[in-house]
Amino acid sequence: MNAWRRVVLLAVFSASVLLVSGCGGLKGEFAVKRPFSDEYRRVTGIPEFSAAERVAWVYVFSKVTEEHTIGVILMKKELVWVDVSTRTERIDVMQKVIYGEIEGLEKGRYRQLITEKGKILGEMEFLVYSETDDENADADVAEQK
Repeated sequence: MNAWRRVVLLAVFSASVLLVSGCGGLKGEFAVKRPFSDEYRRVTGIPEFSAAERVAWVYVFSKVTEEHTIGVILMKKELVWVDVSTRTERIDVMQKVIYGEIEGLEKGRYRQLITEKGKILGEMEFLVYSETDDENADADVAEQK
């Protein structure tokens, strides 16, 4: 009975620690604004952008009660994920948004990460395609006909 009680107490303690640590912390979401658009739209799925277009993105934190130093990391999928760029931003009660742009990237799969102290707070995967690839594919189809 004593050993059983310890197991139950340990399970309850572990569950309460997970609930407390999961409820707190910074949370937010990504939104993007395409060229010629007046508004940002929430990101759903894996968006695709032309290498020729310039896309603005934001990460909006839902609640910030004190100042934080946030890491902003852009990675590209090669054989493994490779850092393309990194920077830090500060957020606080008055400034709850991080801004960025997607432009000048080569064709490929990318991941934008928002981090704090080694913990990923948010991520957005996206694909960049090249208009010339589409034109070459159309030319190949035309040749086959």
